Amino acid sequence: MSDLSIKPAAIADVLAEEIIRGDIAQGARLAQDHIAERFKCSHVPAREALQRLVQMELATFIPKRGVRAFSLTDADQDDIQEMRLALEPLALTKAVAKITPAALQEMELFRLACDHAKDPISWEKANRQFHLEILKPCERPLLLERIKQLQRLSAQRFHARWRETWQSTSDKDHVAILQAMERREGNTASTILRRHLSRG
Repeated sequence: MSDLSIKPAAIADVLAEEIIRGDIAQGARLAQDHIAERFKCSHVPAREALQRLVQMELATFIPKRGVRAFSLTDADQDDIQEMRLALEPLALTKAVAKITPAALQEMELFRLACDHAKDPISWEKANRQFHLEILKPCERPLLLERIKQLQRLSAQRFHARWRETWQSTSDKDHVAILQAMERREGNTASTILRRHLSRG
């Protein structure tokens, strides 16, 4: 990437996906000089990009060691899973109460993107977007931002454990969730989502 006007957010997004996919190893040092050289930018946007990664919880600042890519233990992943199981069904119940036909159409597009994905990287990004889109109608910014962070952290487990064995398939749970949302059955949709997440 060689755009001299590249923004810190764009740099952070590229690095975030690399961290999530495991292209940047857990605990690896994220050097400001290296980032500036790679993206052909000054140290200012490189530094701001690192700050964004820390805010996204995908990197950690360690005194005297600099910024490092996040590192999660199995216990951390279990905690992330439990938090998602607690927060996402809650948000979905609230979302169903405010759902609109236009929002359902948008969600269907992300569902289809999952089903039509040709590779695990494309599928994971579409799947993550689908799981966020179905919650957006709840209109609870603080709740949604926390869930978004948890989904990013959770995505790392997919790439570490299941990417190599991934197979393209149609997700019946995604269909069932949208059908329950269309019927405005919040409890049903949340039950399906909780079961779906428990498999992860």
